[in-house]
Amino acid sequence: MRFIVELQLQHPELVLTPTIERCPEMTIELESQLIGTEGSYVLLFHIQGKNFEAFETALGEDPTVSDVTLVITTSTYRIYRTHLVSTEYLVLTTAVEMGIRLIEAVSGEGGWRVVLELPNMEALKQFRSYCTEKGISATIRKLHRIEEGSVQLEFGLTPSQHEAITAAYDAGYFNQPRDTSLQGVADRLGVSSSSAGGRLRRGLRTLVGETLYDHPDTEDISVRSDSGL
Repeated sequence: MRFIVELQLQHPELVLTPTIERCPEMTIELESQLIGTEGSYVLLFHIQGKNFEAFETALGEDPTVSDVTLVITTSTYRIYRTHLVSTEYLVLTTAVEMGIRLIEAVSGEGGWRVVLELPNMEALKQFRSYCTEKGISATIRKLHRIEEGSVQLEFGLTPSQHEAITAAYDAGYFNQPRDTSLQGVADRLGVSSSSAGGRLRRGLRTLVGETLYDHPDTEDISVRSDSGL
């Protein structure tokens, strides 16, 4: 039996926290993490929102990252590459070492909302104890037990992704023409439109990956599994 937990991580020195506090209207998602030369950490962030000018100003002044580069620009989102200044609060890398899988990390409430897949409840206890040692608040927002044979377990969806996709389907968001807008889906979920869009995007990406592509029986070495804060 596995568990999915949603935690709210808070500490002023967690990566991009100063930017998150200055630009709460922007949605920041940790896209991936790479280990660069001499052990440095390179982080890619997926950004959505309406005020990229203010966001870039805050990002350029953020003491937790350096060497900020705009990698991809589209009409709805941007991808930025940054270097992590200090690994002192890179706690999610420790979570992976504990056997915990990072599913997503998205900005919110002045910190990071992270969704983790747990092998057991002891792993959650150990991770939260580690955060306490670092002075990091790790508040449990949601905790789900994933039963064998459940939709979430079969297709790899988080509860919030499953909820977003079903809400969008029920509201006719996937119809042509659409019966509702993204804002309408967001209203059903009680979240912002950017948050709803992010959940749909991540959930549909997972569904496509799990249903339309064959996965060889090899060890998963995706950089996403080593993402951290």
